[in-house]
Amino acid sequence: MSANTPANNRPRPMPDAPAPTAASTERLNRRDLLMRTAERLFATKGIDAVSLNEINKAAGQRNTSALHYHFGSKDALVETIIYHHYDAIGEEINRRLDRFEQLSDEQQTPRRLLQAMITPFADQLDSERGNYYLSIVSQVFMRSTDMILNGHPAIEGTARRRIYQLFQQTMQPLPKEIFAARQVLYASLTFHSLANFSMIGQHDNDAPLGGKALFVNNLLDSLEAVINNQPSSETLAAIANGKI
Repeated sequence: MSANTPANNRPRPMPDAPAPTAASTERLNRRDLLMRTAERLFATKGIDAVSLNEINKAAGQRNTSALHYHFGSKDALVETIIYHHYDAIGEEINRRLDRFEQLSDEQQTPRRLLQAMITPFADQLDSERGNYYLSIVSQVFMRSTDMILNGHPAIEGTARRRIYQLFQQTMQPLPKEIFAARQVLYASLTFHSLANFSMIGQHDNDAPLGGKALFVNNLLDSLEAVINNQPSSETLAAIANGKI
């Protein structure tokens, strides 16, 4: 900067961010405790069976409005839990998509794309909180397709956009009338299967789902058929006849 620049026009140094206070740290800890308690109860008892008051009590909170203060509503709490987990999952999906895009055209198969997308979700089976997450998402998908089709309205879903673009490049084209339905089937099969395996597959050596490796590979086979299989003549006839 020139020495002749008036002092009042020179950029001022940005102030340092204030250090976290004991009160702010306590609020974050309380919020995390409430979220962890809620995800455990939602996963093990069911979202509809758990009240905000029960979560407050289980978290040892005397203030009955603690959950409303931190999350606003039960639905907002559920969404917060889901997207808290998805932050790390989305980052891992992006890393795997980076590696996928570095492959040759011949190597960029639908199976490899699905593997890049599904593995980070399947890895949630390896932790207690990850299993809670899978159960909660499965329950939400049984209620509504909004999260499947629209994602989070306040989040710019980089991984989500990349997945759709790579689907179009890698998968066989589908009639627009059934593309949304295939999305719902794909997401529903993914999370209901993972949640089912979480509940029974990992604790029953004789279960028909098999061990984790067999289960995940069989799931990938099934998902490839759902998302990449061309519609039958009957499906095309239903579209032509307006039965959609």
